[in-house]
Amino acid sequence: MRKKNLLFFILVLNITAPIFAQQKFFNDTLLGSSDPIVVTANRSERKLSNTAVPTILISKNTINKTGSLRVQDILQEYTGVTVVNSTLGTSLNGYPNPFGQGVQMLGLDPAYTAILLDGEPLVGRNAGILKLGRIATGNIKQIEIVKGPSSSLYGSEAMAGVINILTETPVSEKLSLQLHHASNNTWGSTISYTNKYHKTGIQFFLNRLSSNGYDLNPLLYGKTADSFKDWNGQLKIIQEISNNMQLLVSLRNHDSHQDNNYQILYQNAPAIAKGFTTEAERSAYTQLKWIIAPNTRIYFRTFFDQYTNHSFVNLENTNIRFDETSFNQSVVKPEIQLEKTVPEKSVYVAGIGANLEMINASRYAGKQQLATLYIFTQKEWYLLQKKLTLIAGARLDKRTDFNIHLSPRIAVAYKPNSSWKFTASAGWGFKAPDFRHMYLNFYNAQIGYSLLGNNSLGAELQSLQKQGLLQTGAVITNYRTTIPLLPESSFGWHVGASYHTKKITAQWGVFRNDIKNLIDVYALPFNRSNGLPIYSYKNIGSVYTEGIEMDAKYQINQHWSLSGGYQFLLAKDKQVLAQISNGQLYKRDPITYQTTLVSTQTYFGLANRSMHSANGKFLYENLTTGFDAYFRAIYRGKFGFMDVNGNNIIDDNREMTPGYWLLNLASSKAISKAFRLQIGVEDILNYTNVLQLPNIAGRTFFININYSLQHNSTN
Repeated sequence: MRKKNLLFFILVLNITAPIFAQQKFFNDTLLGSSDPIVVTANRSERKLSNTAVPTILISKNTINKTGSLRVQDILQEYTGVTVVNSTLGTSLNGYPNPFGQGVQMLGLDPAYTAILLDGEPLVGRNAGILKLGRIATGNIKQIEIVKGPSSSLYGSEAMAGVINILTETPVSEKLSLQLHHASNNTWGSTISYTNKYHKTGIQFFLNRLSSNGYDLNPLLYGKTADSFKDWNGQLKIIQEISNNMQLLVSLRNHDSHQDNNYQILYQNAPAIAKGFTTEAERSAYTQLKWIIAPNTRIYFRTFFDQYTNHSFVNLENTNIRFDETSFNQSVVKPEIQLEKTVPEKSVYVAGIGANLEMINASRYAGKQQLATLYIFTQKEWYLLQKKLTLIAGARLDKRTDFNIHLSPRIAVAYKPNSSWKFTASAGWGFKAPDFRHMYLNFYNAQIGYSLLGNNSLGAELQSLQKQGLLQTGAVITNYRTTIPLLPESSFGWHVGASYHTKKITAQWGVFRNDIKNLIDVYALPFNRSNGLPIYSYKNIGSVYTEGIEMDAKYQINQHWSLSGGYQFLLAKDKQVLAQISNGQLYKRDPITYQTTLVSTQTYFGLANRSMHSANGKFLYENLTTGFDAYFRAIYRGKFGFMDVNGNNIIDDNREMTPGYWLLNLASSKAISKAFRLQIGVEDILNYTNVLQLPNIAGRTFFININYSLQHNSTN
């Protein structure tokens, strides 16, 4: 009832305010300001200092100074953003992880963070994870990270927040070339060209990256990460049709070839399986911006994305196909957005659109389709001579197989002076079950476990039992008819403060997220006939995440700056806490076989979450000599890995992965006006963990040769 009343209040304010607003003209740009511009927090341009929700901006200059070619390596250096493996991937015992790594924010799994490229969603999630390695860094203009429930603007996948990767737009003639070489025979080459001639702008980008992979365990056949070749390309054209109309067309392409080579058991004997995985993504995006009045604009957008993945392995020296999978997902997304501004007073944003998804994969029971219609509205007011900002917004989503879901949000920011800003925001979010939750039918041939969607579970268990592929005595009666999955829902809030002077910038924040009807993987109480587990999905109840975040930067002088951040996080299951409180949860020591009650003190929380994480950065930059050095330190505290005492929670030190540090250093020097040389080393301490963190390759060295030539446009 409270949510309905809040929606009514928001709609009244949002609809009536523009009607009575005065019509005033304003400049259609925000140029000439040293305060950077962000678009993700409100789906329209804002100065970063004026946002009322937690927002991190990673500039192109910062990206270049790291020398990194992978987006995930850049993201993990920021407070509250952790790159994690899939929880299922941790059971692979050193074999190649088929799920990759994703971004965890505010203690929520990667599936709860929307990943956007130029404002549009990326598709092709595997176990809820998007492989960010598909995105090259060479043409990224900036990365915007919005923390906290953002479903009021971005829908189902934005319960934890949004990461929007924005590529460059043509404003002048510029040619950039890069040659990259790193350890493990890694080679990369990039070409980027932008130009603007009269009313036409064009941006072309092409990147190639290849590597021989790496091996963290010589005693195990095959490599931890096999060799690969990636291609990324983008063509962006901006045409000024008239003084008040602009057309943008963007075409993007990604192709990848990954070798597969590992040892398996075939007919109870060791065997070698070899093959490869091909991955492709094609997307097309068009946007027509129509300025119908000096303070009113409409955006007409269409977005299409198709992702395909095909993987196979054959038994070595034979044509026997051991395993083969295919995956094809496409999205069509039309949208109309209205933006209306009353200078110095308010900004109103509203939109309507549809999200049409199709999936056809060997791991699913035939072709599946989902369609979602949505409408969103948000109003932003500037009061007390722009010292006070108020935001109220909401979004309605209607998917074909679920009822209408409401996601409102409110936020406030108060700037008493030029140094201080105080913010508070609260929002409701939701996440509907996706294709994998309902229809997945996956058997990992190289390891031997199964992962079944809720809707497919009953029929597949009966089929496995008839084929004699379940352990003897397995009782499947309770799983023949499963309980339908419910959408997850959440409520989150964030309260923060920031302080800014010429030399010091500091930010503090406190947050909490409560999630109901959480959908999570669970293991069935019986195994396959090979002794390995069968997993499925269910609503497990309610969890919460809460914590504090702190960031600070100190500009020592014109050359030296020091910055750092820290997050304290608690992430726990409310049902587990209730069982512990009632004396209903036990653990059995795997060595002594002694059974004892679990205590609140020993219950660490949800797996794959670190209570403590931190980062530090030290930058030296001399514009006169053209030299800079950028040192970064990342700490991730201990986190739960795998249950060992039979109660499916993390409550034993033997279930923990120890904390670790990653130290990175990059340094560059301008050789001439056009050429720049950069060298660096990542993971200086050579930290590795083959079982829990196979994505960390150990100490690697790299060198970048950069060429850049730019001419200011006179057209």
